[in-house]
Amino acid sequence: MAEINSQHFHSFKSPLLGKRRSLLLWITLITLICGALIGLKPDSLINGNFKLASDFFKASLSPAIEYENPVTGAEPFLKTVFNSLIATLKFAILAMSVSIPLGAVLAFFSTTAWWPDNLSNKVYTMILRTLYITARLWIAFARSIHELIWGILFITAIGLSTEAAIIAVTIPFSGILAKIYAEIFEEHTKEVQNMFRSIGAGYFTSFVLGILPLAFPDLVSYTFYRLECAFRTAAVFGFVGIETIGYRIKLSSDEFHYHEVWTYLYVLFFTVAIIEWWGAKIREKLNSN
Repeated sequence: MAEINSQHFHSFKSPLLGKRRSLLLWITLITLICGALIGLKPDSLINGNFKLASDFFKASLSPAIEYENPVTGAEPFLKTVFNSLIATLKFAILAMSVSIPLGAVLAFFSTTAWWPDNLSNKVYTMILRTLYITARLWIAFARSIHELIWGILFITAIGLSTEAAIIAVTIPFSGILAKIYAEIFEEHTKEVQNMFRSIGAGYFTSFVLGILPLAFPDLVSYTFYRLECAFRTAAVFGFVGIETIGYRIKLSSDEFHYHEVWTYLYVLFFTVAIIEWWGAKIREKLNSN
């Protein structure tokens, strides 16, 4: 009996293991083909200059608290770090303060969660579908182009400025927020919404009172995640000349001041960790209410 059960167990597992093995082989094959097509050369990793890499990672053990090459009259290094962090946070918060309302409006028009069940009025139906399609097309268009490409376009058009970078971040971020907000609305059950409908509430009112409170914790959680992304994006825009913490990283890196670079990187890491912790605490509090 034990032998039969063992045979049955192995026969049950084999197809699953076979599928997994086949999938792994296909992934490996596709990876090798893509590597060959782009001219990937693994031997370049072995023959590369490891001294710079070694110096860079050794510097992580002793981040700078002063300039490695002090300049007379320059403000203290830690003050520069703090000011660049504040500038980066301002950039991220400003970008999100514009992206969130735009994303919310686009999400509202790109979801059917608040639509009446029976659309009998043809004119009303046409208006709703036109708004829905327009919002969906704009969301897809905004998300299809990375914020750095938008940044290059706007910086080329209106010059190197924080305003150009903010617009460049707002466009794709509002589209991404709209897409996720709309999906959150549609994932939540309509039971509470239907309850309000049963006591005479309108479709919009039942959506606001029934769906929004249920979706709110998820909306807040994802918004904080996008704030993290906006903060990292603000840092990256420093490499194209916007005076955020990334700008300071680039200046220090160009001078091979790796101890300074690691100070900036650690500040970035801890700031993102704090934003994540803050978002988790707020979500926990919302879910407990």
